[in-house]
Amino acid sequence: MLRAVCGEPAELDATWMTQALEEAGVARGATITHLEFAGFVGTGQMARNARFRLTWDRPEERPGSVVGKFPSADSTARATGFEQGSYITEWEFYSKVVNTLTIRTPRCYVARFDEAAQEFVLIMEDMAGSRQGDQLAGLTVDEAALAVDTVVGLHAPRWGDPELRNFVAHRPKGDEWAGMLGGIYEMTSEPMLARLGNRLDPDVVSLIESFKPYAGKWAQGVDTPRTLVHIDYRPDNFMFGVEPGAPPLAVVDWQTATDGNALIDVAYCLGACMPPATRAAVEQDMIKSYVSGMQAAGVNLDYDRAWRDYRHASLWGLAMAVIATILAAETERGNDMLTRMAQYHGRHALDLDALSLLR
Repeated sequence: MLRAVCGEPAELDATWMTQALEEAGVARGATITHLEFAGFVGTGQMARNARFRLTWDRPEERPGSVVGKFPSADSTARATGFEQGSYITEWEFYSKVVNTLTIRTPRCYVARFDEAAQEFVLIMEDMAGSRQGDQLAGLTVDEAALAVDTVVGLHAPRWGDPELRNFVAHRPKGDEWAGMLGGIYEMTSEPMLARLGNRLDPDVVSLIESFKPYAGKWAQGVDTPRTLVHIDYRPDNFMFGVEPGAPPLAVVDWQTATDGNALIDVAYCLGACMPPATRAAVEQDMIKSYVSGMQAAGVNLDYDRAWRDYRHASLWGLAMAVIATILAAETERGNDMLTRMAQYHGRHALDLDALSLLR
């Protein structure tokens, strides 16, 4: 008998899927007569995404395929995902939070998590009519503008909501988070520069060094009301619609979601997705568009505050580039991506004189 929370895609069968989709209100009395494992989707560093094709006895208005998300097959990555709360965060997002938002994500039919058994599974809408973004390829200006407008549907609905303190309660927050980020950044900045510093502009290297005593202070955030943020809002986590009926943009991978400064998502996206000169030419108009969208959604946010928060948030990408360089396994492609990430985010923070906000 299959477990209710089955974390192995090869073990799923038509009976399990029928029962799970019946509980979700998707099967509606129909039965899956055949389930086909159609392979894995994406590269899956922390988790595995697998596509399943479904044959129904009554197929009308029922999905012909779904995507399941499961823990990593790598024992170390799997243990890390449970220990650091990545899997429970995504389960909590889809089971408790997503229905309070207006941002488009894959529809999640089934979300199950068993901490004691170290099992996790999501069964989601198959976004086969969409194209995944590419971090190295970046975004066009129009795609970046769509990403900025789309994130309003994440930020506006839970703006200033005190209940967010109960979301991902397992994650460090406040002073604990500030102390942790400050310590990790201090520990990783010198090894990062030893590995990649010779590939960076001298003023970016100087910024990485200068940010070290301020990383903890940065993590304390801003005085603007907090909201739900993705934290890893970048092209690899975007699904752009390419076929009729597909949504223009859906956002995936909610393992990092938390509460914080809304402009972190905007700055992280714009800082990395376009060359610095292009980003600098369009970012003010994009922040104005973002503010207009937030105001239309009923949020009391003006441009000056949003611009200040955006400047402050630009340092997040730099911190992530530094930390990820040391925590991630070293590969040639990884070094190329992390170098560009550090260069782009560093240039972003320098252009905006972000460090002056902390001094």
